[in-house]
Formats: sequence, C-alpha cells, structure tokens
Amino acid sequence: MNNSKRWIFLLIVMSFIIYSVTVQAANSTLNNRNLPTRIVEVANSQSRLPANKLLLPNWQQISLSQLPGINQSGAIDGSPYNEILGYNLSRTWTVGMTPDEYLKLGDISEALQAEQFSLQAIADITSTDLTNVPLSEFPLIEEQTLSHLAKVVPQLAQIPVKDIQPVAALLKTQGIQPANLTLSQVIKQYQIGQMQLKEIDLTKFSLTSIPNLETVPIQDLTNWMNSFVKNIPGLGQVPLGLMPNPINEIGNLVMRIDAVYGTTENRRQNTISGSDVQGFSVPCTQKDCAYVELDNLENVGKSDRNQLEGKQWISGKYQEVEGGWGILKAVNNGREPTGRLPFGKAFKVVVMETDETTDTVDTALYFRFCAWKMGCSPYFIGPIPFFSYKVNALMFVGNLDSGNEQSINTTSIPTGANREVKGNLNQSNTVTNQIHPCTFTSKGRSFISQSFYGVNLPLLGNAIAEIESAGSGDYQAVGVHTCADGGLNCGRGLGRYQFMSYNPYAVRLIATKSGGEKFLNQVRQGYQPTEAELFEFFPPADQDRAFMADIANKIQVTQTEIDPITGQLFTGERLIERVAQKHFGGDNSKVDASSSDVFGRLSLKDYGRKALALYSNNNSNNETLTCIPSLTSRYINDN
Repeated sequence: MNNSKRWIFLLIVMSFIIYSVTVQAANSTLNNRNLPTRIVEVANSQSRLPANKLLLPNWQQISLSQLPGINQSGAIDGSPYNEILGYNLSRTWTVGMTPDEYLKLGDISEALQAEQFSLQAIADITSTDLTNVPLSEFPLIEEQTLSHLAKVVPQLAQIPVKDIQPVAALLKTQGIQPANLTLSQVIKQYQIGQMQLKEIDLTKFSLTSIPNLETVPIQDLTNWMNSFVKNIPGLGQVPLGLMPNPINEIGNLVMRIDAVYGTTENRRQNTISGSDVQGFSVPCTQKDCAYVELDNLENVGKSDRNQLEGKQWISGKYQEVEGGWGILKAVNNGREPTGRLPFGKAFKVVVMETDETTDTVDTALYFRFCAWKMGCSPYFIGPIPFFSYKVNALMFVGNLDSGNEQSINTTSIPTGANREVKGNLNQSNTVTNQIHPCTFTSKGRSFISQSFYGVNLPLLGNAIAEIESAGSGDYQAVGVHTCADGGLNCGRGLGRYQFMSYNPYAVRLIATKSGGEKFLNQVRQGYQPTEAELFEFFPPADQDRAFMADIANKIQVTQTEIDPITGQLFTGERLIERVAQKHFGGDNSKVDASSSDVFGRLSLKDYGRKALALYSNNNSNNETLTCIPSLTSRYINDN
C-alpha cells in the first residue's frame, strides 16, 4: 500500500475517532463532551421533513464544570480596572480549562445570579454533605473580618466563641481565650473585629464549624464577585438550568440548515448574526463571509419564499463585530465573534468552521468577563466546542424579534483567521487529492460527495440502506435479535445501515454516551429499543459516521485481497460487491456464498449484486462526475 492511500484510511478513521465522543440528534451533534441532551418534538404540522426532532442541551443537567474545555489559551490584564473595581480582574486561561476554572462570580452575575445561592442551597442541589467539606475549600471565608461575619451570619454574634472552632483557634494565636464570652462581646472587649481567618490553617475545620455560615447568601460576603466559581464549594456542579436565573432557550424559533458556504463568499445582507451592541442582522460586505444558510422547516425551496427563507448566520471565526459595555467595552479592542444569544447572556453561540465538502458546520460558545454592575467585556473567551450540524439538520435560533434584529452598524470585520484544514497538515495535498471531493450534477443540482479507492462512499451507503431499511424505518429501523460468532456476539441491527449493536464502530459511539453501556447490555440480552432510545444513543449523524468509517475500513482491506473468481485483486464492481457482502455477512464471510441471514431473503452473493445494481443505478443518474482539487463547492439551482 502506498503512503498516500494509507493516509486516506487514517484520515477517515481519525475523523471517526474525533467524533466518537459526540452526543447527537438527527444531523446535529454535541462536540467533544458527553453532555446530557434532551429531544424536542418540533411542532410544525406542515413540515415536509422526514424528521421533526431537535436535540438541545439539557441545561437541567449541565454545569459549568461539565462544559467542554476551552480550545485557546488567553489572558486579560485587569490592572487598568482593578483600582476602580476594588478587586483583581486579571486572570489567565489555558487550553482544556472548563468555565468554572476561569470565570468569577462577577462574570456570571448578570446572566445567572449565582451569588444569590447559599452554600446550603448549593449542597441541596448537588447532594453534598457540608460536614465533609474543609473550610479551606471556601477561600472567600478568609477575606471576611470577624466583625463582618458577626453581622451577616445569623445568630453568630450571640454564640460563645468556644463554640465557633475556627474563631477560637484564631483568638488563641493572639493569646485570647475567653471563657463564655459571645463573639460580639469578644469583638467589643478585645477590639479584634478586623482579624481574618486567613491567619490560621483552615484545613482542620469543616464548613459547618462556623454555625449557620451555610445559610448566608454568597452575595452577603465581602468581595464575593472576585471569587472563582470553582472556589465556591459545589457551585461548578450546579446545573445551569437550576441557577437562580436559569439558562433556558430564548424564544422558540427552529430553522433548517439549507446549505453551508465557505470563505469565498462576500456581500451577505440577509443575516441573523451580530451582537447585542450592533444588533443581530449585521451584514458581511467584505471578504471571508462563510455562513450557514437557514430556511423555515417546509423544505420547499425557492418556490415558497417567506421572511424566514435564506437567512444567513455568518461565521464568527471569520467575522467579528462590536461587543461589550461599560468600563470593559475596550477589552479585546471591543470586538467579539459575530453570533447569537439563543440561550441568554451567559455565553454567545458562534458558527465556526463551515465545510462545503462534507456539508457540515461546527459551532462554539464564547464567554465574557464582567465588572459587577460596571460593565462587561465582549464575548471573546473561547472557543468552547458546542454543536456540529449537517445540511438539513434542525438548528435552534431563538427569537427573531424585528426590533432587536436591526443592525446599527454597516458591516462586520474580517478576522483574518486561516481556514482549517482537517487531517495531517503534512499530508494535506495528498489527502485532498486522494479523498476526492467530487461535484456530481444531477437534474440541474450540484452537490459534493467523496470517493475512496474509486468507490463513492455516500452512494454505496444509499445502496446498502435501500436494502437494509427502506420502508422499515430508515434511521429508526431496529432489526431482530440474533447471535453470531458462535454466540459470542449478540444484538440487533440498528438504524439505516442495520449496524449490529456489537459492531466496534457503533459500540464506540454508543458507549461514550451517558447510559450507553447499559443500553448496549440491554440490547445484547434481547431488549428492543424504542425509536426515542435509538435516537438518543445512536442518532442519524452517528450512524452515518460509523458507516463511513466501517465501510472505508472494509474497502481498505478488501482491495488488498485476491478475488477467487478472477484471481486478481478486488477492484471496480467486484470490490463494491465484496465490500457489501462483508457488511451483510461479516468480514470473514465466504466470497459469493449462498448463505443468508435469519430472514433468508438474500444470499451473500445476491446481496452483493443487489448493492452493486443500486449503486450503479444511483451513479448513472449523475450526468457528470468531476473530481475537483479544491475544498469548496455549493448547492446550486436548488429547487
């Protein structure tokens, strides 16, 4: 095998691995982390889409510590603002850190109002026993004076000091050992009101060693806004949907991705992206106007235009807009990625890379820093991987309010970012030339596909799907329970390609999801999953990726094997037949065997022939086939 073809295979397998920890629905996926999600039925009785389900993050189960790690390091110099604020705004963040590690309570006050929590309220949500939490894990307590604690902690001033262990230990260091004096009496008699607990080792005491401290709202403690979220016990684990000001979807507009376009685009005016400063219809009139084109859910194209047709969400990787307010408006030169706020002000959702060769688009989250009640920076802390989508996926957009959508500025500004080249950069030319992005023209419509060893992978997938699941549920199809390999592998065919539930590629994707291992064990024992369960654990986007990786592996291996009929290596039509046979009967199945599955519908040989016939028929419907060396193309003449 030559090096270039080896890189082809590695690229496809790596693309599978990269996506093997995703949570998906329909053609949407949640990147990099196994985050809880929920499925929403899109209420549109007129929709002509085959799927009407939308995957959304389940904010009732997702906390700041559960969000993916940030993909880019950075820092903010707060020195110009520290004196004004009375605390240190400066901080740094590095790749992999989660938001609870670099966000402070002041940053999220406007959006989440987490400072209204008491430690007990947090503990109730996170099921934490505060008696087991050392007082040292609450650094904010070190900044409190004894006078302030006596003022804000209920009844603490009237409690004898000997019953407040950390305070008693602190006073002992000063030679003060009052007998039965209360805290208020000791403060008055010994003038020690300005003493702080940071002067002693707090690891020896629990949070409950200061009576009633757990009932105090965090906002009643001095300098609360300067505390990192991670330094408030349990706060980083509180679901965002259970915050005092919980994260929710703002509005209910869901749109369909009609197409994705790359950086060659310009002069895009019909936009729904921008900022809360410039509005959310900021046009892109210069270069690098990569974007996602969104339509309503009717999927009827240009023949039925309305105000939601052809909306453009511009990529924030390549375009930035004005952001921020107050004293922090100038941070990051007052710029942030263009995007939207569909889940409120806590973070911004940004379209990132648009890939026309695969009809996919990545999105990311960006956070901001805030000086409590005095201003917020632009949303520039990111990117944090979020959803990925394919064409025809449903995408939550949120409100499109005509008043708020109006732009007050003329255009966004190009960021100058380089377009991402996926795969090994040293092999990018070879990979581009070998995994051919090809333009197929059929019935006046051009679209992109991929070729591997001369086999068009999507067309072969369609051919196999026509045999396996056409008329029986497509992506929702569930096969009969069966066992193979002498009873070592038992399970069911799942989805469009009837992947066996014990297939390694399916297992890798399913097992990474919350409850995935349990789901696999149940199916192994004969359980028949519901449509909703299949949608949750092995959704369409996962099915497609698993199939592409698996079938590429079969092609990779099969093209090195000898065809016993011809005495030559498997190539051309025989390669397609044999690969289809392996999908049906397993990698070790006999070539052109007369054996069949439990239904006895097709022999192995007939299965290969039928797959080839369907593949050839689909291929012949394409009037032209031109393999192009570029990474861009688009849907054209779409009716």
